Amino acid sequence: MIDHREVLGLARKMIRIPSKFNEEERISKFIFDTLDRWGLSPSSVEVAGCGPDVVAETGPRGAPALVLNGHMDTVAVAQGWKHDPYGAQVSEGRLYGLGSLDMKSGLAGLMIAFRTLSENKLARGVNVKLQAVTGEELNGIGTRVLVNRGEFKRARVAVVGEGFGGLNVITNGRRGGYYYDIYIRGKSAHGALPEMGINAVVDASRIVCAIDAMKMSKAPGLISEDMKPLRESQLVQRISGGTTSLSVPDACSIRVVRSLVPGRRGDPGREIAAVIDRLRLRSQVRVELDDRPGEVYEPYFTSPATELVRSAREEVLEVTGRPPKLVCGVSEADDNIIAEETGVPVICVGPGETGALANYHQAEESIDVSQLKPACEVYCRLAVSLAR
Repeated sequence: MIDHREVLGLARKMIRIPSKFNEEERISKFIFDTLDRWGLSPSSVEVAGCGPDVVAETGPRGAPALVLNGHMDTVAVAQGWKHDPYGAQVSEGRLYGLGSLDMKSGLAGLMIAFRTLSENKLARGVNVKLQAVTGEELNGIGTRVLVNRGEFKRARVAVVGEGFGGLNVITNGRRGGYYYDIYIRGKSAHGALPEMGINAVVDASRIVCAIDAMKMSKAPGLISEDMKPLRESQLVQRISGGTTSLSVPDACSIRVVRSLVPGRRGDPGREIAAVIDRLRLRSQVRVELDDRPGEVYEPYFTSPATELVRSAREEVLEVTGRPPKLVCGVSEADDNIIAEETGVPVICVGPGETGALANYHQAEESIDVSQLKPACEVYCRLAVSLAR
């Protein structure tokens, strides 16, 4: 029923279309035109600052819905590519190109699975919604727009086709992300007399060392995509400050990202502030959570006892012959948004890589092409299973 060459061919066509986040207009039109040519009545949904989302549905509209969600955008081209990042070259069983792994191969599988379900009326009794979204690499804005439009109303479950780890795993939970800005205010003085001032850059460096040494908690019983116990992490992302004149710098700022594990909620900024207080710095320090829309991702966990996870495990086993492990993702993604904003049970499953081949957001991004057809079959079988 599923033609491997067609899934691969569609993935290659999309890889050849540059679609960095904020620049998705061409690929959005390609997806719309492809679905339209297939007779699937797509619609475009405007997304401010990005190309439009593309949505389509099949099956009875009043029925409970299965959402199939995938993003069409990529990051920018990294340094170090040997293959053409837009060449979509297949070599020794691997498809090379920007987006091959993250996540145009998964999106191709979702699209063809959606068409297969529609043409063969395989998922009677369930309304299948396809969502090809933009801006995932920005702050998930494309999925947030669909949430706000009510596209998840009557949704029974949601499947994001991004297979972190490939079909050996199912991602049924994910860490969240909190972003903090730490502002340090010192006192200016002539640079030849630094003892007369308070050096904000020096105090900022002390803060960086202190928060970088903070111990992170584990999530009992949960494992991450690398099969290690899941724990929190904290990244000092940026430090900015200083002066070009011979003066003591009186201002500096630090950007910190804290990744929380499922079950851990609330603002960990108080922990960061407490560590800073113990330094007894001369500078004035303020810790602020960046709580603008799209900047806070809450962790989530979909229970293994849910129908969605049980069915997904059964169908992956049926297709691949191997029981998949349940893992939690370490980086926030659109499934965080779906879980937090809608309460709909959600998982990630699809083609992907792990270990040394998991070169997400790196040069020489590639994927084993043998995963593409099985992933598409899993999407189809899962829809049929959930429609019973």
